Amino acid sequence: MYTTTSTRQWAHHPEMDVPSPGQRVMAIDAILDVIFSFSTPRTIISLSKSCRAARPIAASYFRVAYKPEHLLRQFLSDPATIRAFRILQAETGLTIVGKAAHNFLARAPPTLTDRAMSLYVDGSHAAPVSDFLTHAGYGVEMREHLYLFFKMGEGGDAREIILRASSPDSFDLVDKPQNLPSCTSCTVSQTTS
Repeated sequence: MYTTTSTRQWAHHPEMDVPSPGQRVMAIDAILDVIFSFSTPRTIISLSKSCRAARPIAASYFRVAYKPEHLLRQFLSDPATIRAFRILQAETGLTIVGKAAHNFLARAPPTLTDRAMSLYVDGSHAAPVSDFLTHAGYGVEMREHLYLFFKMGEGGDAREIILRASSPDSFDLVDKPQNLPSCTSCTVSQTTS
């Protein structure tokens, strides 16, 4: 079979369709899963471009490894509440930012200090998000454009959600490091009294 591209003619070589030993290794799902589990997202994308067999495996890995539900399980109690939160995200543009999002994308295991999740939403959607989190069992403390939601979890550990609500043009502030006030100490005293 010959195909014509500009002035060149390319011949079809059947031996080129035979996968190389490296491509055969890349086609084994279990091996790629192990490789991907120790890789950065950039490395996974690079490997997925190395051969056709790796692309669908990488896509499947991303769908499983980076499910937002894994992060949300730490802050919301049941699957129905998590699904409702994901719908709320789609409707309001609610975005998870900060250390919790970074650790999730880095696939770092949760530590005892990772008990806070930061959220950002346009100010016009702050009320529905606040209502949702209070219905999910969180207490709320409001400060200017900042809402601090707190909840005592199982085993006595406190969970905290920080919601920043402001105008859409201030989204660039989210990327800058900030020291947000922590309410862990005040929530323990408020919930125990």
